Amino acid sequence: MRRGERVPSVYAVAFGTVKTRLPRPHGSEVVLGLLGAGSTCGKTAVMLGTASQVDVVALDDTMLVAIRASCVLAMLERNLRFSRNLARALAEHNQSLVAELESGRLRSAQRLAAYLDSIAEPAAETGLLAVRLAVSKTLLAARLGIKKETLSRLLREFAGDGLIEVSGRTIAIRDVGTLRRIAASAPTASARP
Repeated sequence: MRRGERVPSVYAVAFGTVKTRLPRPHGSEVVLGLLGAGSTCGKTAVMLGTASQVDVVALDDTMLVAIRASCVLAMLERNLRFSRNLARALAEHNQSLVAELESGRLRSAQRLAAYLDSIAEPAAETGLLAVRLAVSKTLLAARLGIKKETLSRLLREFAGDGLIEVSGRTIAIRDVGTLRRIAASAPTASARP
């Protein structure tokens, strides 16, 4: 799906990863989201009957399930539960965009900590969380609005402080409480850069 194109369907990611992005001049981009299995895109354009405002690009082997706009709109008319769930999904997306705008003022460590906490899942070891990065560090850095070098430095610092343990694209979170405090902390002079 390309920015400015008509959106004939809502797309659900069956497997793989896609990014939503705003293209910028000279080949640069602003990465708005990284969507994995179970995520959907195109809902807003279908609901409003407008063109896509973003590019949607597959990052690896990906399967999308297309749900025709006419089917989605018909379900909205007939099924109150479906309508409520879609309204909730749109509201949650709106809320996350507002939170993202607010977090744009947060420093790099806070953004990284918040991101890791948001995608962490229970690990094999009791009480620990783990993250499997589905994208490259370059793309993750772009998503967080920081340079790749800054991301690498922060991961080394978090590991050196005993917060995480990095093994390739897998990150074990060793100190969930401290990571969450970093993520939640307001920018202050004493906060870690």
